[in-house]
Amino acid sequence: MKSITSTGYNPARLGWEESVFHTANGYLGVRGSPEEGAPEGVFSVRGAYINGFYDIKDIQYGEKLYGFPETQQTTINLMDVQTVRLWVEGERFTLSEGEVLKYDRELFLDRGVSEKRVLWRSPQGREVFIRARRMASLEQKELFLMKYAVMPMNFSGEVVLESEESGEVSNFFNPNDPRVAAEALKHLHITRAEHTPGGTLLAGRTDRSSLEIACAVAHQVESAAEKETWQAGERLFTRFKAHVPQEESLTLTKWCVYADSRRHPDAQDAAQRILEDSLAKGLQHFLARQTQILSAFWAASRVEVEGDKALQSSLDYSLYTLLCSAGWEGISSVGAKGLSGEGYEGHYFWDTEIYVFPFFLMTSRNIAKGLLEYRYNILDKAREHARLMGHPKGALYAWRTITGSECSGYYPSGSAQYHLTGDVSHAFIQYYLATGDLTFMRDRGAEVLVETARLWLDAGHEEKGQFRIDAVTGPDEYTCVVNNNFYTNAVARENLSWAAKIIKILDKQGMAEDVRKKLNITKEELRAFEKAAKRMYLPYDKERDIHAQDDSFLRKQRLDLKAIPKENFPLLLHYHPLWLYRHQVCKQADTVLAHYLFEDLAEPSTMANSYAYYEQCTTHDSSLSTCVFSIMAAKLGDLGKAMDYFNRSATLDLDDTHGNTRDGIHTANMGGSYLAMVAGFGGMRIKEDGLHLSPQLPEKWEGYAFRLRYQDSLIACRVRRKGCVLEVLEGKDVKVYVHGQKVKLKKGERTKVDA
Repeated sequence: MKSITSTGYNPARLGWEESVFHTANGYLGVRGSPEEGAPEGVFSVRGAYINGFYDIKDIQYGEKLYGFPETQQTTINLMDVQTVRLWVEGERFTLSEGEVLKYDRELFLDRGVSEKRVLWRSPQGREVFIRARRMASLEQKELFLMKYAVMPMNFSGEVVLESEESGEVSNFFNPNDPRVAAEALKHLHITRAEHTPGGTLLAGRTDRSSLEIACAVAHQVESAAEKETWQAGERLFTRFKAHVPQEESLTLTKWCVYADSRRHPDAQDAAQRILEDSLAKGLQHFLARQTQILSAFWAASRVEVEGDKALQSSLDYSLYTLLCSAGWEGISSVGAKGLSGEGYEGHYFWDTEIYVFPFFLMTSRNIAKGLLEYRYNILDKAREHARLMGHPKGALYAWRTITGSECSGYYPSGSAQYHLTGDVSHAFIQYYLATGDLTFMRDRGAEVLVETARLWLDAGHEEKGQFRIDAVTGPDEYTCVVNNNFYTNAVARENLSWAAKIIKILDKQGMAEDVRKKLNITKEELRAFEKAAKRMYLPYDKERDIHAQDDSFLRKQRLDLKAIPKENFPLLLHYHPLWLYRHQVCKQADTVLAHYLFEDLAEPSTMANSYAYYEQCTTHDSSLSTCVFSIMAAKLGDLGKAMDYFNRSATLDLDDTHGNTRDGIHTANMGGSYLAMVAGFGGMRIKEDGLHLSPQLPEKWEGYAFRLRYQDSLIACRVRRKGCVLEVLEGKDVKVYVHGQKVKLKKGERTKVDA
């Protein structure tokens, strides 16, 4: 397993490094900020975050109308434990003074450890080698470890390490970028700050959500050193001083435990107890467990590409980061920036269900199920949101949220995106098709499907024998509040159909009684679901043989993207929304995405024509776009174009192609890169009749391989020029479809299928 590296100190890339080399485990994330602090004038966001830990703030409007959300939740920056300052013979180490002789950073994907190595010459000529390692434990989610070692290279002398834990933190803001917070607010108020035997304890409460957070820290030094402690307000200091011989080291290990009141009734007690238990187990235990957990993860999920080492590294980084970003316990989900930064304020979007969830569904079922549990747990909030939006029945999931209430203040590209409700139902349907887990569908899934289907019955209406849905926004946020968005109608159609279907399936197994009683489901209502699904209007332009994005899109003036200066992209930062809404221009895949998810709704010629048409007017200003175009290019047989789009998706963060990775990594795009491999080149689809594969091999590759969990089996697929080889590694024999032909796979036997 390779690592991700960055070589050479460049102050302009510090923000990018902080995001890419962040340390996270799905619960806790810490940005890779310099331990000594960022040089003055250099962009840096020093942050630590807990998934789903938030505060509340007001949404300001010039003109507020009925139903506009008054407040929103925002993830908050936690106590800062990253600081370790260094002095050698009285000279303070800083990257802005002296000479950086060597600087590199490395993330070990098989060990879950991030490392920074610096060889520094002080202004007076003293050379020291600094090695700083970090780990967010995948076993004990509350635990973050730092190990900071200093070695004098050309002298023997006094070395001082000063550790600081600070409660004086606030969130990053940028009033000129809608993708981050627009104002500076201090959300965390420290209620306790004190030194403890061997460490420190900081505790605080959020300003308006009244959530509690505690951080307990212990210090361990591997050699004899003088120790001094002091406090300045909400800042706690511990200083270690020792005489260190040449080419020997002074090493400080910081054990940092964060615990919050959403998971622990007494956060302070939990933080201290977990810290004590962790210290008793010791560092080697956690290092070994990290490797074991990741070994199992890679064995089930790694996608291998033969013939492109750079692409392999990008894929490995994407899948590792997905693991580190995802909530699993039903309280949290996957933020747009994972746990790497404050972009989009930690909110959860439709990104999770459409781009991220499929990866976990096919590789890590416990996480996939946890993500669905989260949506089920906020179903009551979705019901409340539906009432606020004028629907007497059903559930409407909020466009961006943490706990379930709407956090978007701009409804045209926020609350109007009703498709998210269908996206959530799609994830539940895919889960059932991939697992056959009727117990979960009885206890959770059926309720979600029925309540969301009720929403569509009220949001839409029948006209001339067609079921239509007006005044919604599809995935393309450059085209807002339209009638009959093709994508929205497609997900609503599936939602309505499956709401009736899952009740019938449960009926046949004698498992529907509790659901029927709880939701007061009638036969008439189920027939109404089926009727609406059958009559769903899907806009189609016969002359062009394409599906129209909505009723008005094809009548608008077409925008010449080539005439727009490159510096004016992304368009949302340079043009008024209304100007964008008046033109045929797409921020991201919309109809093309629907063709991927629901390929059986259109003829191959229609999908090909739609792809060609929308490709000409799509800017890909959204990171969610190029992966979808790659998937559909592969579906249509254009592997060269599929490769071009795939490379743009896979390298987005490591190459910082959108120029905003410093605000956090693009989590959904990482899921999209996985899908471009498995669903694009691999042709993977989960349908009612089973798992479908249609592997194709691009010219530049020698081969590729991936593994999928389907039903009770783990299936390996290796693709070569002449075909593919399939094998059941775990579980039972299983039937799949390869290029449309049914193939029976037997455990322990390799089955070759010609191209």
